[in-house]
Amino acid sequence: MVGRFTRHAIRFFRNNDGNFAVITALASVPLLCAASLAIDYTNASFEAEKLQAALDGATLKAAQLYGQGQTEEQATEGGNEMFFGNWKRPKGIADAGVVAPLPSVNFVYTEAGQQVTAVADYAFDYDPVFLTRLSFPISRHSGASYQNAAEACILALNPTANRAFEVSGSSKVDTSGCTITANSISDEAIYVGGSGNLKTECLYTPGKVSASPSNTKLACGSAHEGSAPAVDPFQRKKMPTAGQAVNLSGCGVNYVGGGGGGGNCNGTGKTSNKPPEGYAVTLKPGTYAGLEIKGNVKLQPGDYVIDGGVLKFASQSVVTGDGVTFFLLNGAQLDIHGGSTFNVTAPTSGTWAGFSIVADRSNTAPAVINGNSYSHLNGIIYMPASQEVQYAGNGGTGGECVRIVAQEITMIGNSTFKLDCKAELADNKINNPGATTLIQ
Repeated sequence: MVGRFTRHAIRFFRNNDGNFAVITALASVPLLCAASLAIDYTNASFEAEKLQAALDGATLKAAQLYGQGQTEEQATEGGNEMFFGNWKRPKGIADAGVVAPLPSVNFVYTEAGQQVTAVADYAFDYDPVFLTRLSFPISRHSGASYQNAAEACILALNPTANRAFEVSGSSKVDTSGCTITANSISDEAIYVGGSGNLKTECLYTPGKVSASPSNTKLACGSAHEGSAPAVDPFQRKKMPTAGQAVNLSGCGVNYVGGGGGGGNCNGTGKTSNKPPEGYAVTLKPGTYAGLEIKGNVKLQPGDYVIDGGVLKFASQSVVTGDGVTFFLLNGAQLDIHGGSTFNVTAPTSGTWAGFSIVADRSNTAPAVINGNSYSHLNGIIYMPASQEVQYAGNGGTGGECVRIVAQEITMIGNSTFKLDCKAELADNKINNPGATTLIQ
């Protein structure tokens, strides 16, 4: 029996066909392993490239949003929306078909001068297709910077209007040091006509500028036509809500509309029918169904919410107030007549620090702001939906710390704007679109 087995074994190993089968079987094992490794490596490299591209896009977006005035939370939210919109969950991350939420991207922001930087890292455990027990992490790093362009004093948001920003008549406007920006694509997006004169750092618009060179002086040499539209830097700020309307019946008929000679004047006392010379009515912050100021009125610091009525400074009014913001809600209108004298400054702290007049984002009512040579207004006039703001500021050489945001803006008088207003505007800025680049 043993001899017979031995003879069969010798015959098998001497057979060439048998040798080839054995060798082929033995050689196929490393070949299959090598092929599996090559496929897994290729798939992993592909996933790593997708991760890097998505992370780069997200970091660029986050840096841009933060550089344009969004908070860290808002910029991070925008960056994550970009990331997960471009990078889908690779196969193999989920266990047994259970889709667990992936961790968000964490961005770290730094700021140096006019440059903002955002950096981020992201990693996930990749499960190979064949070598499933050899999962390994894939991680990528990205960094991007956003360089702010020049600061704007005026931003007209309307995307198509003719003369979205206009200087005409005999108006003289000086925004030396800061720019004027109109988002319109019109051939007359920015217009300077008549005997009007404009002096500014530069002009930015996706459309064109219609202006006589003799009436326009630009520090930058020539206007930036065809530029990218600027974003509303304050678009995510939360508006206040209206409360119980203030009763003005005791505030004096010659001082405020609806006022009388008896009763309580907004918690500040009674105003007699014949007050002494130089007397001023004092108003407190609160909600007003409308506020017409006709005489000498002092405003205590705080928020004055105009709920659906009209905020009006009559021609003989004298209005003073430090740390004051007017909010125009529910279609409230603004009418500041020529001849009125006002000296109003914005608050330097709080949610709306740096803002003097704010209209809600559905308020399309036009506005007129036209005081006299003794009037001063410091703060941002933010009326993003207003179809037109007509502004005549103080043309004095000292200038004013004013910024204007509206759909269309027309200068109807002599105005001089200051550039260095960090304290008065609570460090709020309106910047033209800058450049965003990858740095890491």
